[in-house]
Amino acid sequence: MKISLKHVSLFSFFILLSLTLGLSGAYGWTRGPPPVIPSFTLGTTISGFNGPWALAFDPNKNEVFVSNNNINTVSVISDATNTITATITVGSYPVGLAFDSHLNEIFVANYGDNTVSVIADATNKVTTTITGFNGPWGIAFDSHLNEVFVANGNTNTVMVISDSTNTVIKTITVDDSPTGIVFDPHNREVYVTNSGYTGGGNTVSVISDATNRVIADITVGYCPFWIDFDSHNNEVYVANMYSATTSVISDATNTVIKTIAGQSGPMGVAFDPHREVVFVTNCYSYTVSVISDLTNTITRTLRGIGNPAADVFDSHTNQIFIADYEENTVTVIPG
Repeated sequence: MKISLKHVSLFSFFILLSLTLGLSGAYGWTRGPPPVIPSFTLGTTISGFNGPWALAFDPNKNEVFVSNNNINTVSVISDATNTITATITVGSYPVGLAFDSHLNEIFVANYGDNTVSVIADATNKVTTTITGFNGPWGIAFDSHLNEVFVANGNTNTVMVISDSTNTVIKTITVDDSPTGIVFDPHNREVYVTNSGYTGGGNTVSVISDATNRVIADITVGYCPFWIDFDSHNNEVYVANMYSATTSVISDATNTVIKTIAGQSGPMGVAFDPHREVVFVTNCYSYTVSVISDLTNTITRTLRGIGNPAADVFDSHTNQIFIADYEENTVTVIPG
């Protein structure tokens, strides 16, 4: 992959600009009484990765899939033993993962060769490679229509894949440099972060899965990266990497109802419905912020992770898995 000063790839943009940034803030409760705050500790550290970046949980087999973008593979972790049980070769620079609960498959966005790999969880083998993307980054499964949405960071589009045919059935234009993507089963909408690589963006596009059209563009912080849906409050949490904040969007109004400060390079977002908290990874301060979804305030800051990228919640063991890109490990927060 060639990099020039004139045109830097989206992937290289995020890697090269991950330098140092830190903000601090004071917080107050915004709704309800103060919650009982559970304690959180870092648990098992799993080694054997190479550039671990994105994760997806497979509730069919209780496994966590981790993309290794330095060696073009996906590792499979058993949550019973927290050990790697399989390694699968995929396309170049895998940066996005999504589990398809309809067919028990894992879809992998390969940024480097503009493909999406489809893995059967029964065999841990690639069954299909779908072509025709341009800088595929974020990827999400729509459990309502059994479709997969893929954010093309280089062309400001989202492509829709039918999981029954593994073909692209729709291309949707969004804002500048889409990166993260999540499906909201409450409103049957898809939320896409537009990171603003070429000067626009800093928004979240909302796509109706009924029409495959953008129905709203919501302004958030600078360089929104990954995103997750809170099924407890029907809210969407957005990590704004360069403004060191997390935006909270109500899916009832598609407006930002809270901006949470006090992070440093927030990147990954994972909602934990067991403890009703959101885990946000901070790639500049090597920490993880724990946000109460009752108060939308930071209640804990966990330290001791090298360079956290994405994270994911495991609904079987109530654990959080965090990819440590710098240390080539995955850290587990016990449930």
